[in-house]
Amino acid sequence: MEFIEVKNLHFHYDSESHAVNDVSFGIPKGSYTTIIGHNGSGKSTIAKLLVGLLELESGEIYIDDLLLSLETINAIRNKVGIVFQNPDNQFIGSTVRDDIAFGLENRCVNPQDMEEIIVNYASKVNMEAYLDSEPTKLSGGQKQRVAIAGVLAMQPEIIIFDESTSMLDPQGKEDINKVIRQLHKDQNLTIISITHDIEEVTKSDYVIVMNQGKVAKVGKPSEILLDEEFLTSMQLDVPFAVKLCYLLKKKGVEIPVTIDTERLKEELCRLNLKK
Repeated sequence: MEFIEVKNLHFHYDSESHAVNDVSFGIPKGSYTTIIGHNGSGKSTIAKLLVGLLELESGEIYIDDLLLSLETINAIRNKVGIVFQNPDNQFIGSTVRDDIAFGLENRCVNPQDMEEIIVNYASKVNMEAYLDSEPTKLSGGQKQRVAIAGVLAMQPEIIIFDESTSMLDPQGKEDINKVIRQLHKDQNLTIISITHDIEEVTKSDYVIVMNQGKVAKVGKPSEILLDEEFLTSMQLDVPFAVKLCYLLKKKGVEIPVTIDTERLKEELCRLNLKK
Protein backbone atom coordinates (compact mmCIF):
# COMPACT_ATOMS: atom_id res chain seq x y z
CA MET A 1 0.00 0.00 0.00
CA GLU A 2 1.17 3.53 -0.82
CA PHE A 3 1.78 6.11 1.92
CA ILE A 4 -1.45 7.82 0.85
CA GLU A 5 -4.11 5.57 -0.67
CA VAL A 6 -7.47 6.82 -1.95
CA LYS A 7 -10.05 4.22 -2.97
CA ASN A 8 -13.36 4.79 -4.78
CA LEU A 9 -13.94 8.21 -3.24
CA HIS A 10 -17.35 9.89 -3.68
CA PHE A 11 -18.50 13.32 -2.53
CA HIS A 12 -21.00 15.91 -3.74
CA TYR A 13 -22.08 19.34 -2.43
CA ASP A 14 -25.60 18.99 -3.78
CA SER A 15 -27.81 16.28 -5.19
CA GLU A 16 -27.22 17.23 -8.83
CA SER A 17 -23.56 16.46 -9.47
CA HIS A 18 -20.58 14.74 -7.87
CA ALA A 19 -17.63 16.96 -6.96
CA VAL A 20 -15.59 13.76 -6.60
CA ASN A 21 -16.81 10.67 -8.44
CA ASP A 22 -15.19 7.25 -7.83
CA VAL A 23 -11.66 8.65 -7.44
CA SER A 24 -8.76 6.29 -6.68
CA PHE A 25 -5.02 6.96 -6.59
CA GLY A 26 -1.89 6.31 -4.52
CA ILE A 27 0.95 8.62 -3.50
CA PRO A 28 4.38 7.27 -2.44
CA LYS A 29 6.07 8.42 0.75
CA GLY A 30 8.45 11.31 0.21
CA SER A 31 7.14 12.15 -3.26
CA TYR A 32 6.12 15.53 -4.68
CA THR A 33 2.75 15.12 -6.40
CA THR A 34 0.82 17.84 -8.21
CA ILE A 35 -2.92 17.65 -8.80
CA ILE A 36 -4.14 19.71 -11.74
CA GLY A 37 -7.44 20.30 -13.50
CA HIS A 38 -9.76 23.05 -14.65
CA ASN A 39 -11.90 24.97 -12.16
CA GLY A 40 -14.54 22.72 -10.67
CA SER A 41 -12.68 19.52 -11.51
CA GLY A 42 -12.66 18.38 -7.87
CA LYS A 43 -9.00 18.88 -6.98
CA SER A 44 -9.51 21.24 -4.01
CA THR A 45 -12.33 19.05 -2.73
CA ILE A 46 -9.87 16.14 -2.61
CA ALA A 47 -7.46 18.27 -0.52
CA LYS A 48 -10.17 18.95 2.05
CA LEU A 49 -11.28 15.31 2.09
CA LEU A 50 -7.71 14.15 2.76
CA VAL A 51 -7.52 16.16 6.00
CA GLY A 52 -11.09 15.49 7.08
CA LEU A 53 -12.40 19.03 6.53
CA LEU A 54 -15.16 17.44 4.45
CA GLU A 55 -16.81 14.13 5.26
CA LEU A 56 -16.63 11.64 2.40
CA GLU A 57 -19.83 9.91 1.34
CA SER A 58 -18.25 6.62 0.37
CA GLY A 59 -14.84 5.19 -0.33
CA GLU A 60 -11.70 4.98 1.79
CA ILE A 61 -8.71 7.19 2.54
CA TYR A 62 -5.60 5.66 4.11
CA ILE A 63 -2.77 7.79 5.46
CA ASP A 64 0.28 5.75 6.53
CA ASP A 65 -1.95 2.64 6.81
CA LEU A 66 -4.50 4.51 8.97
CA LEU A 67 -8.07 4.47 7.64
CA LEU A 68 -9.51 8.00 7.93
CA SER A 69 -12.43 7.88 10.37
CA LEU A 70 -13.78 9.69 13.41
CA GLU A 71 -11.55 7.51 15.56
CA THR A 72 -8.34 8.25 13.62
CA ILE A 73 -8.88 11.81 12.40
CA ASN A 74 -6.77 13.43 15.14
CA ALA A 75 -3.89 11.01 14.53
CA ILE A 76 -4.09 11.69 10.80
CA ARG A 77 -4.20 15.47 11.28
CA ASN A 78 -0.99 15.15 13.28
CA LYS A 79 0.57 13.72 10.12
CA VAL A 80 -0.94 16.13 7.59
CA GLY A 81 -0.66 19.91 7.33
CA ILE A 82 -2.44 22.11 4.79
CA VAL A 83 -1.62 25.56 3.38
CA PHE A 84 -4.60 27.29 1.78
CA GLN A 85 -4.92 29.72 -1.13
CA ASN A 86 -5.45 32.81 1.05
CA PRO A 87 -2.97 32.99 3.97
CA ASP A 88 -5.10 35.66 5.69
CA ASN A 89 -7.60 32.90 6.51
CA GLN A 90 -4.94 31.07 8.52
CA PHE A 91 -3.64 33.95 10.64
CA ILE A 92 -4.52 33.88 14.34
CA GLY A 93 -1.76 35.76 16.17
CA SER A 94 -1.02 39.50 16.26
CA THR A 95 2.61 38.89 15.24
CA VAL A 96 4.40 36.33 13.09
CA ARG A 97 5.86 34.78 16.24
CA ASP A 98 2.41 34.47 17.85
CA ASP A 99 0.97 32.96 14.73
CA ILE A 100 3.60 30.23 14.48
CA ALA A 101 3.22 29.62 18.24
CA PHE A 102 -0.54 29.08 18.00
CA GLY A 103 -0.39 25.52 16.72
CA LEU A 104 2.38 24.65 19.18
CA GLU A 105 0.23 25.87 22.08
CA ASN A 106 -2.63 23.67 20.88
CA ARG A 107 -0.22 20.73 20.91
CA CYS A 108 0.76 21.65 24.50
CA VAL A 109 4.41 22.12 23.57
CA ASN A 110 6.55 23.23 26.53
CA PRO A 111 6.71 27.08 26.42
CA GLN A 112 10.44 26.92 27.14
CA ASP A 113 10.95 24.99 23.89
CA MET A 114 8.73 27.15 21.71
CA GLU A 115 11.12 29.99 20.87
CA GLU A 116 13.73 27.67 19.43
CA ILE A 117 11.08 25.86 17.35
CA ILE A 118 9.59 29.14 16.11
CA VAL A 119 12.95 30.60 15.08
CA ASN A 120 13.97 27.31 13.44
CA TYR A 121 10.96 27.06 11.17
CA ALA A 122 10.78 30.79 10.46
CA SER A 123 14.37 30.55 9.22
CA LYS A 124 13.50 27.67 6.90
CA VAL A 125 11.21 30.04 4.97
CA ASN A 126 13.49 33.09 5.40
CA MET A 127 11.09 34.92 7.74
CA GLU A 128 13.14 35.00 10.97
CA ALA A 129 13.66 38.78 10.60
CA TYR A 130 9.89 39.33 10.67
CA LEU A 131 8.94 37.48 13.85
CA ASP A 132 7.73 40.67 15.57
CA SER A 133 5.89 41.99 12.50
CA GLU A 134 2.13 42.10 12.10
CA PRO A 135 1.05 39.48 9.53
CA THR A 136 -1.41 41.91 7.94
CA LYS A 137 1.45 44.25 6.96
CA LEU A 138 3.40 41.60 5.07
CA SER A 139 3.37 41.05 1.32
CA GLY A 140 1.38 38.18 -0.15
CA GLY A 141 4.48 36.03 -0.58
CA GLN A 142 5.67 36.77 2.96
CA LYS A 143 2.26 35.87 4.36
CA GLN A 144 2.37 32.55 2.55
CA ARG A 145 5.84 31.89 3.97
CA VAL A 146 4.50 32.48 7.47
CA ALA A 147 1.60 30.11 6.81
CA ILE A 148 4.09 27.46 5.68
CA ALA A 149 6.25 28.04 8.78
CA GLY A 150 3.20 27.57 11.00
CA VAL A 151 2.43 24.24 9.35
CA LEU A 152 6.07 23.12 9.45
CA ALA A 153 6.29 23.84 13.17
CA MET A 154 3.69 21.11 13.68
CA GLN A 155 6.18 18.69 12.10
CA PRO A 156 3.78 16.93 9.71
CA GLU A 157 4.90 14.15 7.41
CA ILE A 158 2.64 15.41 4.62
CA ILE A 159 1.92 18.98 3.52
CA ILE A 160 -0.92 19.80 1.14
CA PHE A 161 -0.66 23.11 -0.72
CA ASP A 162 -4.16 24.04 -1.91
CA GLU A 163 -3.50 26.54 -4.73
CA SER A 164 -1.19 28.36 -2.33
CA THR A 165 0.48 30.46 -5.06
CA SER A 166 -2.59 31.40 -7.11
CA MET A 167 -2.99 34.84 -5.47
CA LEU A 168 0.67 35.82 -5.89
CA ASP A 169 2.45 37.74 -8.64
CA PRO A 170 4.91 35.80 -10.83
CA GLN A 171 7.92 36.61 -8.62
CA GLY A 172 6.05 35.70 -5.43
CA LYS A 173 4.85 32.48 -7.06
CA GLU A 174 8.38 31.48 -8.05
CA ASP A 175 9.71 32.32 -4.56
CA ILE A 176 7.13 30.12 -2.84
CA ASN A 177 7.67 27.29 -5.31
CA LYS A 178 11.40 27.42 -4.55
CA VAL A 179 10.60 27.18 -0.83
CA ILE A 180 8.35 24.18 -1.44
CA ARG A 181 10.97 22.40 -3.55
CA GLN A 182 13.68 23.08 -0.97
CA LEU A 183 11.47 21.78 1.86
CA HIS A 184 10.76 18.64 -0.12
CA LYS A 185 14.46 18.10 -0.64
CA ASP A 186 15.64 18.94 2.90
CA GLN A 187 12.78 17.67 5.07
CA ASN A 188 11.88 14.48 3.16
CA LEU A 189 8.25 15.57 3.26
CA THR A 190 5.47 14.10 1.16
CA ILE A 191 4.15 17.07 -0.82
CA ILE A 192 0.76 17.33 -2.52
CA SER A 193 0.22 20.55 -4.46
CA ILE A 194 -3.13 21.54 -5.93
CA THR A 195 -2.07 23.95 -8.67
CA HIS A 196 -2.71 25.65 -12.00
CA ASP A 197 0.98 26.45 -12.37
CA ILE A 198 2.34 24.28 -15.19
CA GLU A 199 5.91 25.30 -14.38
CA GLU A 200 5.47 23.87 -10.89
CA VAL A 201 4.08 20.68 -12.38
CA THR A 202 7.28 20.18 -14.37
CA LYS A 203 9.27 20.04 -11.11
CA SER A 204 7.05 17.42 -9.43
CA ASP A 205 7.52 13.64 -9.34
CA TYR A 206 3.97 12.65 -10.26
CA VAL A 207 0.90 14.35 -11.72
CA ILE A 208 -2.78 13.56 -11.16
CA VAL A 209 -5.12 15.18 -13.69
CA MET A 210 -8.71 15.74 -12.56
CA ASN A 211 -11.67 16.32 -14.87
CA GLN A 212 -15.33 16.62 -13.87
CA GLY A 213 -14.74 14.95 -10.52
CA LYS A 214 -12.77 12.00 -11.90
CA VAL A 215 -9.13 11.10 -12.38
CA ALA A 216 -8.45 11.62 -16.07
CA LYS A 217 -4.80 10.60 -16.08
CA VAL A 218 -1.91 9.82 -13.73
CA GLY A 219 1.76 9.85 -14.66
CA LYS A 220 5.10 11.59 -14.57
CA PRO A 221 5.30 15.21 -15.78
CA SER A 222 7.01 14.14 -18.99
CA GLU A 223 4.12 11.76 -19.76
CA ILE A 224 1.40 14.31 -19.02
CA LEU A 225 2.87 17.59 -20.24
CA LEU A 226 4.09 16.36 -23.61
CA ASP A 227 0.58 15.27 -24.61
CA GLU A 228 -0.58 18.52 -26.18
CA GLU A 229 -3.86 17.08 -27.43
CA PHE A 230 -4.74 15.69 -23.99
CA LEU A 231 -3.92 18.94 -22.17
CA THR A 232 -6.03 20.93 -24.61
CA SER A 233 -8.96 18.53 -24.16
CA MET A 234 -8.66 19.04 -20.38
CA GLN A 235 -8.71 22.85 -20.83
CA LEU A 236 -5.20 23.07 -19.41
CA ASP A 237 -2.28 25.21 -20.52
CA VAL A 238 0.35 23.58 -22.68
CA PRO A 239 3.82 24.46 -21.29
CA PHE A 240 5.62 27.16 -23.27
CA ALA A 241 8.59 24.86 -23.87
CA VAL A 242 6.33 22.19 -25.37
CA LYS A 243 4.55 24.71 -27.62
CA LEU A 244 7.92 25.95 -28.80
CA CYS A 245 9.16 22.42 -29.49
CA TYR A 246 6.16 21.71 -31.71
CA LEU A 247 6.51 25.05 -33.52
CA LEU A 248 10.18 24.34 -34.18
CA LYS A 249 9.31 20.89 -35.47
CA LYS A 250 6.76 22.35 -37.87
CA LYS A 251 9.47 24.65 -39.19
CA GLY A 252 11.67 21.67 -39.91
CA VAL A 253 13.93 22.00 -36.87
CA GLU A 254 14.60 18.51 -35.55
CA ILE A 255 14.78 18.89 -31.78
CA PRO A 256 13.45 16.23 -29.40
CA VAL A 257 10.16 17.25 -27.78
CA THR A 258 11.12 17.81 -24.16
CA ILE A 259 10.21 20.11 -21.30
CA ASP A 260 13.85 21.10 -20.83
CA THR A 261 13.71 24.88 -21.29
CA GLU A 262 17.49 25.21 -21.02
CA ARG A 263 17.93 22.87 -24.00
CA LEU A 264 15.46 24.98 -25.96
CA LYS A 265 17.32 28.18 -25.13
CA GLU A 266 20.55 26.62 -26.36
CA GLU A 267 18.88 25.52 -29.59
CA LEU A 268 17.40 28.96 -30.23
CA CYS A 269 20.79 30.58 -29.64
CA ARG A 270 22.37 28.14 -32.08
CA LEU A 271 19.75 28.92 -34.74
CA ASN A 272 20.19 32.65 -34.21
CA LEU A 273 23.96 32.39 -34.68
CA LYS A 274 23.42 30.63 -38.01
CA LYS A 275 21.54 33.62 -39.45
